[in-house]
Amino acid sequence: MALGAFNFNSFERDSYAIKQGGADTMKVNLSLKDSHVMIIESLKEKHSIASSEEIVCRYVTSALKHGDLESIFGTPREQCGAGCFDAEPRFEINVEDADYESLGRIYEDYAFQPYVTKDEEISKTIRCVLNFVEEEPGSILI
Repeated sequence: MALGAFNFNSFERDSYAIKQGGADTMKVNLSLKDSHVMIIESLKEKHSIASSEEIVCRYVTSALKHGDLESIFGTPREQCGAGCFDAEPRFEINVEDADYESLGRIYEDYAFQPYVTKDEEISKTIRCVLNFVEEEPGSILI
């Protein structure tokens, strides 16, 4: 489905909004596979950033501004290499409200495999971003 066909009204929240530093954010219990944790650790080292949350949020924001979302979220990226449902909750992150809404619409528009919770759906889109960053390291800059 073309990304321009977002359905803005169909994405319901079951995560909760919090106020942090004056900006609206959504708290997400991020589910990752071991391979994604390793990608995050590598990115933290590369950028000399101690916070996993900061690395994830910066790359998500940058990915959403990328000119070709199909290359990040399209079929080659959304297909699980192994153990689609092996991702486990790792840590909580506060995602900017606009990014959270965008990730939710992307999840719906790309018709990923169904998950039980919104946190799992958002986690799936974030795993796609991390896969893209690993496979195309120069394509997303923070």
